[in-house]
Amino acid sequence: MNKSKSPYSLFNNYRFMLSGMWNYDKSLIGYGIAEVIFGVLMPLGAVIVPSVVIGLLEDKAGIDVFIRNIIILFAIYGVVAAIQAFLTSRNRNQYIDIRMMLFSHRLFSKCMGMDYQLYENESVREEKEKALRGTYTNQQGIEGIMHHNVKLLTNLLGMIAYAAIIGVINPVILLLLVVISLVQMLVYNRAKSYEHSKKDEMSKLNVTQKYLQEQAFDLKAGKDIRLYQLNRLIDRVYDKTNRSLKNIKTKIQGAYYANDVVEVILKFVRDAVCYGYLIYLLMNGLKVSYFVLYIGIVGGLATWVMKITEEISKISRDLLMISDFREFIDIKDEFRHKGGKEITEEDTAFDIVFDHVSYRYKGASDYVLRDVSFHMKKGDTFALVGINGAGKTTLVKLMCGFYQPTEGRILINGVDMKELNIEGYFKKIAVVFQDSNPLSFTIGENISGEETKYINKEKLNKALELSGLKSKIDKLEKGTDTYLNKDMDDSGIQLSGGELQKLMLAKALYKEARLLLLDEPTAALDAIAESELYEKYQGLLKGKTSLFISHRLASTRFCNHILFLENGRIAEEGNHDSLMEQKGKYAEMFNVQSQYYKEEEYETEENLS
Repeated sequence: MNKSKSPYSLFNNYRFMLSGMWNYDKSLIGYGIAEVIFGVLMPLGAVIVPSVVIGLLEDKAGIDVFIRNIIILFAIYGVVAAIQAFLTSRNRNQYIDIRMMLFSHRLFSKCMGMDYQLYENESVREEKEKALRGTYTNQQGIEGIMHHNVKLLTNLLGMIAYAAIIGVINPVILLLLVVISLVQMLVYNRAKSYEHSKKDEMSKLNVTQKYLQEQAFDLKAGKDIRLYQLNRLIDRVYDKTNRSLKNIKTKIQGAYYANDVVEVILKFVRDAVCYGYLIYLLMNGLKVSYFVLYIGIVGGLATWVMKITEEISKISRDLLMISDFREFIDIKDEFRHKGGKEITEEDTAFDIVFDHVSYRYKGASDYVLRDVSFHMKKGDTFALVGINGAGKTTLVKLMCGFYQPTEGRILINGVDMKELNIEGYFKKIAVVFQDSNPLSFTIGENISGEETKYINKEKLNKALELSGLKSKIDKLEKGTDTYLNKDMDDSGIQLSGGELQKLMLAKALYKEARLLLLDEPTAALDAIAESELYEKYQGLLKGKTSLFISHRLASTRFCNHILFLENGRIAEEGNHDSLMEQKGKYAEMFNVQSQYYKEEEYETEENLS
């Protein structure tokens, strides 16, 4: 996904931002123009006020005239300052709203909705990190360009006004100031270009840095970190990453230091020439009030020009960050998320065909799955078994619609999955993963996937009853309104491994899924709890198509068809009895496991007695 050149021009990005602002709140353009005008009037007033005061003293105005003019002058200045403060505050809050409500929301939606296969890709995640940098700060990227756009226009208008005044004094001085400013611009842009050349390198380091920070803060990772002293490894890698970032930033600072040196030298030349000329005019009859005005204008013009250079640089940076944002947003999904064929409402189960399916991860040389073919008829209960690394999880992700086959096709009720509206397909299936993590929302919201006010209470209670979780919920003070974990509510609770599995089952029941996939659903349970859960599944899955992946082969006996996967291929298939009669690898694995399974059952019974 890394690109050497953005497909979007700076002008195109500029228009993209203005279009977003216009569509969100058309009044922003008018308020922005007003902020520009008053942004020039304020510093101009700060130059004019002392000049007028000195002029009044030079003209020996009477005390009443002097006081009246001063009051009027400061009243006007105060009104201008108040209007500018209002405009700045008002626009700033609107810029935050646009960033959060429009652009950040769009980024979140993209992350949650894009093809899982893409989102897993490391290069795509790097693109996401670059896109995030353009949406999570006030002074850079999406919001930054709105601020800097106003500042640039303010500085341009101020420069024009001040240049007009200086042109009247002496066009040669104006030319000198322009030349000095251009040189400063070139030196500054050189430093900025060097910083930009390091963007991708810093992005990769930032991804590593963020990952390590997340591991340090993650509660689950904390157990392994403490037990295996992983803190030393994490510390070393984190320190190495930080040192690399520091080295890059030091070089960038060095480029800017060279710019600062050149700026000091040019500023000395500018001040010597301009102020020397104005002093010469003062010695030859120029009024002090005009001298004060011209000094302020000359210094102000240089400031306007330098600020223009800075703002152009910042806007260029922001526009490039917007390119990063747009490139991530515009990543094309491989599945059909809009349009495509819909699943009909006629059937309560799916007919699924894997037709010579092979899969290879992007950039990998070997296939994870090779030429896998099988047919799950409506209402079938399949089991998928095999040693770790056989390709079981990849097969499940293919059936989920997370991946597309590298070769072959997957048919859902006779329709190629590539032709389906994948969002519609997701609504009809349910998956219980071994490592499913509930959201830190209420129990009801976790099961239904809806806000509390939209939950169908009858469906919710039925799902809880059938899953075996209702007795637990009934004992809670807030019932299904109880929060899980403590991220959103301090009174949140944590469920045991068995209770979490029941919660996942309740989610599938509430959804009334036509296809149920269970990826090692009983890995955290003991033999008795596992047996009870499978008995419950058997009773609830009648008429549904289902696929089980189990680490205990004893639990596959109730399935009417078993696929034994080895090295990405189906090595054996049939029901439990036929596979045992073959005395192949399935039978061998079952016999080995059954010894430990019986021992576990015996130990559990002993403990209970």
